[in-house]
Amino acid sequence: MLVESVDVSGPCVVVRARTRSGVSAGCTGCGTRSAWSHSRYVRHLADTTLGGRPVRIDLSVRRLYCENTACSS
Repeated sequence: MLVESVDVSGPCVVVRARTRSGVSAGCTGCGTRSAWSHSRYVRHLADTTLGGRPVRIDLSVRRLYCENTACSS
């Protein structure tokens, strides 16, 4: 994970982070490792409070292609 920014100016603390590029991950279908990314999307994670204020983590994650030709995922 790479934290890109932290915004504490509003009522909610917002942390913007992303997964690191070039790092492989296992396919959810077959487990084959891949680092071949085709896009990104943002997940909004709610966490506990920090100094009495709610925390939201905006996490940009990669969508990976499975490099196993026999995988149906």
